[in-house]
Amino acid sequence: MQTQRVELDASPRTIFGKKARFLRREGWTPANVYGQGKDSVPIQLRTREVEHVLTHVPRSALLTLALNGSESETVMIKGLDRRATTDQLRHVDFLRVSMTERMRADIPLVFVAESPAATLRGATLVHVISIVHVECLPGNLPSHIEVDLSRLTEIDDALYLRDLAVPPDVTILDDPDEIVVKALAPSLREGDEATEEEAAASATVAESASAEEADDEEGDKPS
Repeated sequence: MQTQRVELDASPRTIFGKKARFLRREGWTPANVYGQGKDSVPIQLRTREVEHVLTHVPRSALLTLALNGSESETVMIKGLDRRATTDQLRHVDFLRVSMTERMRADIPLVFVAESPAATLRGATLVHVISIVHVECLPGNLPSHIEVDLSRLTEIDDALYLRDLAVPPDVTILDDPDEIVVKALAPSLREGDEATEEEAAASATVAESASAEEADDEEGDKPS
């Protein structure tokens, strides 16, 4: 649960489309704020401040967005656009958040402790899931959910989404029977055949790998 909220200062934006490159050259990042039944508002923020937040604050964190140093809104980062070749930040989408309405968000998993199956029996830990989709009130949104690897003690032990410890007011929306991490037998010697289970696990991991984001041209409408 977030204890201290970061504040970002923003200004109204009047430059759009391809002309936004001039903003970036001056150290500004174009952005939009949308949601809660209100119109989308174009804004601009200092790129240095935004990058600091992206480096030090979880993506699921609630932020206070101050427009012209006075009017403020509770928001969270909903989308980013970076140039694929240089990683330059090109655009940010902020979603307005009501503290009294349940919301949905993707929360990262953090793997903690050591697995006896790996340290004592040489098992290979196959991580199948790295984020989970949850629902809760914004004030109860966790920055991450821990996965205790010490519970994997034997070969073929697995942890499922239903095994994760989450606060009582946070609901995981994904299939509870989905595997999060599994301890597979040590790699077979060269020339041996892989078991069907190892092949299936490898396929699952391959399917779960995310593709690199395309370098799309910035749009002024929220994604």
